[in-house]
Amino acid sequence: MSGVTRQDFADAIEQYWHDRPPASLEDVMALYGVLAVAESGGELYGTASKLDPFIDDGRLVWVDIDLTGETPVVSDPKVDTLRKEHVSKLAYSHKSSGRGAKYSLTQIGSKNGNDATGVASTVLGRVRSWTTQDSVLSVTDSEDGHPDGWVIERLAAVFEKDSQTLAELKEKVEALLPADESIPTAFTVRLRIDAADLEKTESGVTGEQWFWPAGLPVLNEAMKRYATENAANKNLDSGSSEGRGVCVVTGTEGRVVGTPESPLGVFSVKHPDAQPGLRRDQSWRNYPVSPDVAMLFSKGQDLIEKCVLRSGGVETYALPYFAGELTAAKAELLYGAIQSLDSESEYSSGTSAPMARVTYKLRESDTEAVRELAETELRFYTITLPISDDKNVIAEEPAAATYWVSELADSLEQTVHGPTLDPAVGGFKRFDNWPLLDFSDNRDQARKSAFYCITGQEFTNATFAYRGDDEGDDFRRVVDARLIAGTPLDASMLLDEYMRRYDDASEDGEIPPHQIVVQQLVQLEALSRAGLLDGLDVVIEPTDTTMSTHTTLDTSDLPSIREYRLESFLDRPLFEDSARSAAALSGVLVGQVSWHQENQREIGRPLDSTTKGDQLNKNSLENALTSALEKAKVYALDSDFDSDRDLLFPETVDRLLEATEEMPSAWDIEKRELQFCYVLGHAHGRRSMPVAFDLYEGSTDEEPDAQTAE
Repeated sequence: MSGVTRQDFADAIEQYWHDRPPASLEDVMALYGVLAVAESGGELYGTASKLDPFIDDGRLVWVDIDLTGETPVVSDPKVDTLRKEHVSKLAYSHKSSGRGAKYSLTQIGSKNGNDATGVASTVLGRVRSWTTQDSVLSVTDSEDGHPDGWVIERLAAVFEKDSQTLAELKEKVEALLPADESIPTAFTVRLRIDAADLEKTESGVTGEQWFWPAGLPVLNEAMKRYATENAANKNLDSGSSEGRGVCVVTGTEGRVVGTPESPLGVFSVKHPDAQPGLRRDQSWRNYPVSPDVAMLFSKGQDLIEKCVLRSGGVETYALPYFAGELTAAKAELLYGAIQSLDSESEYSSGTSAPMARVTYKLRESDTEAVRELAETELRFYTITLPISDDKNVIAEEPAAATYWVSELADSLEQTVHGPTLDPAVGGFKRFDNWPLLDFSDNRDQARKSAFYCITGQEFTNATFAYRGDDEGDDFRRVVDARLIAGTPLDASMLLDEYMRRYDDASEDGEIPPHQIVVQQLVQLEALSRAGLLDGLDVVIEPTDTTMSTHTTLDTSDLPSIREYRLESFLDRPLFEDSARSAAALSGVLVGQVSWHQENQREIGRPLDSTTKGDQLNKNSLENALTSALEKAKVYALDSDFDSDRDLLFPETVDRLLEATEEMPSAWDIEKRELQFCYVLGHAHGRRSMPVAFDLYEGSTDEEPDAQTAE
């Protein structure tokens, strides 16, 4: 944050900020403009900081023009290294980076430098172009002009297109500068004027003087009119949209404009068909903004642009602010946090989530007062829009706190470090490069990664159905907004998304990676732990009391390991319902039998290859279950274990019979719930034997032909 002081923020707040906390998107956009004013050294229209990269490494080229006589006298151009003391004299004004116009008489070339030809053609051409702008020439108007508008008229004459003077200047610039060196260049004009001929000038200035641009109020007025030109006529075929009204930000009455440049484009007259009844030339009545506030909107654009996350055809802005009274100290903190978004994050996932990076920037401050401020006053204006000219708002949360994200992040951390991802107690395990399964053993680090995961949209992207180009990511982003706001998700919606994603992940009809289902279980459990799950009569997470009743795992016997893990897997409230438990056990048995077919009998198309979880209904499950029971009896002869002599995987069949004696067609269970319980059981059953081999610590003489875990 080089060069910006707390006093700069205090001055900008005093001059341009109203006294109340932000209460609207327009307030937040204006707030960012105030921060940018401080960044620019207190100038609303000037952008002196844009010249920082040029100082000492760039050059200043200027032309002296003497206007004291009847005919302007143009001197040969001069060049010097651009130094810090030059900057305040140049009154440089630049539209947000990458967006073209330079509003001031002083113009610059590329940051990467321009050679002599480039300066003579491009940069000098911009100076000439500036003198021809309607808004600049408006200061010469007899009714609404500036008393010193004659200065602009004489400049326009000097830089008239195709004039001999302009042609000679180009030649002299090319001759002055090295032909083969590209150096960042600022180009301006210095004017000699008799102060007595000026109506407005700095006090105490008398006689003939050389004036740099900053010393002439008429040039400053021309720059302001150029900078705010579009605020009243953008996207209008003719005329302008302006009048007297009350500004939506300041609440003060005065001249207002109706086509301000909005960084997010949420208000525009470009598409009148989207706003029936809107008269474009009267838009100032619908969206009244004072010229200064319009400039604040434009000024804050670069800072706002740091706070966006773009993916899947939509852009989500998370604009931080403090909910209480704005002070210079808070503005300084906020500015620093936004600027920190430029740096690379230490995390490999969700690195571009502005909400997380700003939150942890403040939460991890060495100063206790800053940490307390982050806890009590930090808010985000979150808004999601399509990346297109069509700026309909997909989701919006004006005052998003970090409370619910923190709650969900804590719950996600507890889930991934709990029994659900612990193979020894019937769970699955963590996997690298799977967003909801790849967390550090360190709980604080994992909690932070979870926060990034949620605000970086991976939490929903990892489990929800893919969206085609014609659908966009709107629905998933709406879900993100609901989670940030602490609005619970309905279980039926989640299960439908899960099964659609299951289908999306099935390549050529193959069973999708089991990690897909495991991530869905982790998400469901994390939501349940955080109190953000509706529509189920039970919680998802295993309870402490049920887990404490387990006996010690006997790792010396493979059937005992399988049985212990199955019992633990089922030991959660979700499976207290007999139909859910039976559906899960059916999946376990189909998975176990299919594993046996592939690995012991080398059958190319095992049972589960024809039993797709997302297409399952009660009748097809009944057929699959009947087949699995029959094969479990037939394949019992393959087993080396006494416990499996009459039936393979007896622990599964026994519990299935305990859960219900009815076949699936008689179960009372919704279709998506049946399918999810089945695929969850199948994911466990398919890994029943491989995980048992991993945990086995008995004599290798007793171990059958072990298969790898995966």
